[in-house]
Amino acid sequence: MRILVMGGTEFVGSSLVKYLLNQNYTVDIFTRGIRPLKYSGVSNHYKGDRRIIRDLQKNIMDVKYDYVFDISAYKLIDVQNLLEVLNIKNLKKYIFCSSGSVYKPSTNFITEDFSKGYNEYWGDYGLDKLQIENYLFDLFKNNKLPIVIFRPTYIYGEENNLYRESYIFDRLKYNKDIPIPNSTSKVQFIHINDLVKIFENAMYNKNVIGQAYNITYPDTIKWDELMSTAMKITNRYVNIKKIDSLLNIKSRQYFPFRDCTYLLDINKSICHRLYKPKISLIEGLTRSYKWYCEIQPKLKDDKMNKIEEVLQL
Repeated sequence: MRILVMGGTEFVGSSLVKYLLNQNYTVDIFTRGIRPLKYSGVSNHYKGDRRIIRDLQKNIMDVKYDYVFDISAYKLIDVQNLLEVLNIKNLKKYIFCSSGSVYKPSTNFITEDFSKGYNEYWGDYGLDKLQIENYLFDLFKNNKLPIVIFRPTYIYGEENNLYRESYIFDRLKYNKDIPIPNSTSKVQFIHINDLVKIFENAMYNKNVIGQAYNITYPDTIKWDELMSTAMKITNRYVNIKKIDSLLNIKSRQYFPFRDCTYLLDINKSICHRLYKPKISLIEGLTRSYKWYCEIQPKLKDDKMNKIEEVLQL
């Protein structure tokens, strides 16, 4: 069995590769080669720009894979180039990591057949993922390409390179108050360890070809609950200031998440016998905090440039 992972140096890609290697799979990866690997054991580390088709041709032309995990596709050309070069003769599944951002906004739980299209909170990111999905579904319908699509909610956990839970831990560490939106938004999270197990499970699940699945831990979380959970596990307590909607300051200018309800129904994945996430928020944040204390990551989010300003309001 031979596996190709598109990606492998950032959060989701590297976590998936390390998990697969620990399960004794034979894994090749394709990355831009900009960041060094923080692990060893891959059979081949191909380097290039997937948007330059000759970079793909010189690396994976004529290589046959049983499974492909596409973690690094954000534009349609990413997938078009890859599938033009990829030898799919032995391909059992092409597993694409999409996003719940492909759905139109809703304050209710969203099933996989819910309306898709422009979402003001996610913008072009969601539209680009949806364009890739539509392309893959067409290939499944017309060419029998064995695709599987996953739409996760917020992914968190050890090695997260986005300044999300580390931002909260930083504020707590330095005893700084935390501004949050004064809203009724509810969201869900999926821990990285659950996500990679779902990816692996899809390799062996006969129900999943040609399907898309919502992926998340089912608990719903409000912003103040997220903060209280973080304070509980760190045993550090600061003031949480709720910020009313302001015309001149958007929530992403002081908060690491989009202030909107983001709830996905996972009954389809359960019905199709995919691995069910087991890591609760308190357990997942505990793991994240342990990693944070050991690694002391230095992260930032340039969008959050109004934190101190809103705290003075």
